Amino acid sequence: MRLFIAIELPENIKQFLSELVSLKAPVEGINIVPKENFHITLKFLGEVQEEIISQIKASLLELAKEVAPFNLKITYPGVFPNSSKARIIWIGTDINQELKKLVSKIEESMAQYGFKKEEKEFTPHITLARVKNFQNGRYLFYKISKTFKEKMTSELIFDVNEFVLMKSTLTPSGSIYEALCKFRFGEQVFV
Repeated sequence: MRLFIAIELPENIKQFLSELVSLKAPVEGINIVPKENFHITLKFLGEVQEEIISQIKASLLELAKEVAPFNLKITYPGVFPNSSKARIIWIGTDINQELKKLVSKIEESMAQYGFKKEEKEFTPHITLARVKNFQNGRYLFYKISKTFKEKMTSELIFDVNEFVLMKSTLTPSGSIYEALCKFRFGEQVFV
């Protein structure tokens, strides 16, 4: 089963992001992430053996009890790896101490199951589009940046009270995400 750990976004943030990437027609070599799939990945696990999923859930439950709710703020659009060869177009969030602490705890917790610790510094972001055609990617990034500046009339801040263990099923038309388990900060698990 293909899994990752993420923060889900409130509907108003998803709607704002959806408006940023709205196109009148499909653009060659650009795959826009569907609104319902917007999230912040905290840790990508990849293929996970079914027999350790319950242990992972138990570890994440314990971890969540130690985390206090916090806020995140939408910051600015960006690309990976760079603007001339953008493969991923994203929108960032600030990285506060609470988020750093959460990511660090998740990294430590998942290392005990053999998941390699991330070597790169964590960059919190929400993937908006995946790019195969660099020229069209530059066009879309320019459009998103321009629209972002026009629409950002006030700060966009949202509460983070939980994180989610997500299942990702790859299909020809894109990924389908399903929340396997939600872990509310300071509380018991619920689905």
